[in-house]
Amino acid sequence: MNWLKFPIVVALFSCLVAPAWAQVSVKVGGYDFPPYVENGKEDMVGGLIVALNKLQKDYRFEFVPVSARRRYTDLAEGRFDVMFFESPQWGWQPLANSVDFTKIFMTGGEVYVALAQPGRSQSYFDNFGGKSMVGILGYHYGFADYEGDPKKLEQKFDIKLVSSHRSSIELVLSGRRDVAVVTQAYLRRFVKDNPQAGASLLVSDRQDQVYEHRVLVRRGGPINLETMQKLMDDLRKQSFYSTMEE
Repeated sequence: MNWLKFPIVVALFSCLVAPAWAQVSVKVGGYDFPPYVENGKEDMVGGLIVALNKLQKDYRFEFVPVSARRRYTDLAEGRFDVMFFESPQWGWQPLANSVDFTKIFMTGGEVYVALAQPGRSQSYFDNFGGKSMVGILGYHYGFADYEGDPKKLEQKFDIKLVSSHRSSIELVLSGRRDVAVVTQAYLRRFVKDNPQAGASLLVSDRQDQVYEHRVLVRRGGPINLETMQKLMDDLRKQSFYSTMEE
């Protein structure tokens, strides 16, 4: 081999692989939040990641599982850079100087479910006094003024905090809890997969809260708010969000 040509070969090889190396890694944090993230798998978040990676070549979005309660500490430690399907009112106020939020890109909500019984109507959900409730550890609920601290929730309400919506619904179906709060998107899927169990549930007409999903962006991270917003706008132009809601 002519060693005088070796630097040229290296230079040419570098040019060929540079585009792959030039991609900036963006870590997408996600906690169990069915059907957006479930059992540590991306689900709807995964669909967004795939779409964003196809949309452009400057950034490589990669999923990083976190817990609902630790997501604030994980962000402060730089464990993730962005988080989809998030809301500023879900405990982010103390970190207001560390995060930014895109415009709303999708809406949703949470409803109450109880065991259907003769004579039980929508008025059952008018007042939760004397009723045992079940929710998800680390979540924030409208009926509790978005308080997320488990101890404070348990002091104010007869509430059991579990790790999944399925567990919440099963506790109601078994009669061990009176009312559960679940996402509408998860409830639709549960009823579709379990029609007999779904028929035993009374679902509230009113919502505990209306989701206004945004993308949380960590300040000082590899992608800024303006760029993230543009990418989300580009997905909207492709009608991507409507396919996620089907």
